[in-house]
Amino acid sequence: MEEDSTINLEENFEKKIFNSKNIKLNRHHLLEENIINKITNKIPDSINNKITKIKFEIKKFNDKKKSKKVRNPGIDAIRLIGMFGIVISHVLHNRYKGAIIIFHKYSKNLEILHILSFWHINGFALISGIIGNKSNKYSNLLYLWMQVVFYSVGIFLYFKIFSRDSLIYTDISKEFFPIIFKRYWYFTAYFGMYLYLPIINKGISILSHYEYRIFVISILGIFVFWRSYKNPNIDVFCFRDGFSSFWLLTYYLIGAYIGKYRNIYFGFKNYIFCSFYLFIFLSISYLYFKANNNQLHFTNSYLEKNLVTLIKKLLVNKYDSVLKIIQSITISLFLLQINYNAYISKIICFLGPLVFGIYLIHSNYLVEKNIISKVFENTPQEISLNSLIILILSKSLKIFIVCIIIDYLRYLLFFLLRIRKICSYLEIIIKE
Repeated sequence: MEEDSTINLEENFEKKIFNSKNIKLNRHHLLEENIINKITNKIPDSINNKITKIKFEIKKFNDKKKSKKVRNPGIDAIRLIGMFGIVISHVLHNRYKGAIIIFHKYSKNLEILHILSFWHINGFALISGIIGNKSNKYSNLLYLWMQVVFYSVGIFLYFKIFSRDSLIYTDISKEFFPIIFKRYWYFTAYFGMYLYLPIINKGISILSHYEYRIFVISILGIFVFWRSYKNPNIDVFCFRDGFSSFWLLTYYLIGAYIGKYRNIYFGFKNYIFCSFYLFIFLSISYLYFKANNNQLHFTNSYLEKNLVTLIKKLLVNKYDSVLKIIQSITISLFLLQINYNAYISKIICFLGPLVFGIYLIHSNYLVEKNIISKVFENTPQEISLNSLIILILSKSLKIFIVCIIIDYLRYLLFFLLRIRKICSYLEIIIKE
């Protein structure tokens, strides 16, 4: 009993000490709060607002640091393969002399290369829709615009100094306004589309799955399938064969649907589905090639006449045709479904952001005139078809690699000059 009483006494004594310490701590805390409140009351409201803003920005920055963006290798794979397809297309067909014109005796055979690589623009518009809802900032558009100006002005100055082209220095002013003077059609169309995206994305967020599905089926059915079936050569909806903001926006909406509901329809990460998408892509390309060269034959003459006519109508080699829609969706889904090796993923994700630079360099009108159109100057006309295909692919790869090295140097320069931070800062100023 005595032991119990002594224990109780000790416990009571400890509690008293603990409580007295707590009272002192609470007093100190209250004193600190009173001092802080007195100081903050004396600070003007404008400064207080700035302090809270800074605190908020620091919190935002720390949150961003914690949740670092993980790049999707499938998206970057679409970018890289799509851009390689653009280079091949420009080597085969450009505004001056392409391989199909130079080696016209092989033109029908080379057309298959063009068919297989001509899905690229739709692929880029599609991935803009898949990721666009998450990365829709005007600072990104401003950063792209600065890239375009950098290459437009830089390439102009290079050819003015080092080539015999009769360029006038006063024309350099046009290079600072690439959208007005349509230096790059894709960027002009993309710029026009991008301005509508904040409103489009809000509309996408409130649509139910059923409403969105009906909407996508409707735009594909009316804009593409019906027009292709009736007359593919009449541009009823002013798509300009896919060279317009309106077409990119249409494809953006399809991409946004895939991005939003991908787990429902396309969430199977296995090689059966990958093979299925690739099979459709190759089959539809082969069907177009055969029909276009009058090599598609059926035992029934009525069936042959009508079916071949229908295939030719639907499978036109234009961006806004049924052929290109099926091709671009299937190849994009194929690349998105692949399980990439960790090492390959790193390489793809490193090179992915540099593809826009490849487009800006090699499709510049001065580069096309002085370099791209002259890649086959010393190639004899007697070259075999197999050797020519290997040569076209190797020349395209060389252009691709050189351009990607140049754009990496541009990326380092922009990083040193903090161009992206400047763009983000300008966006904050405009919003305020």
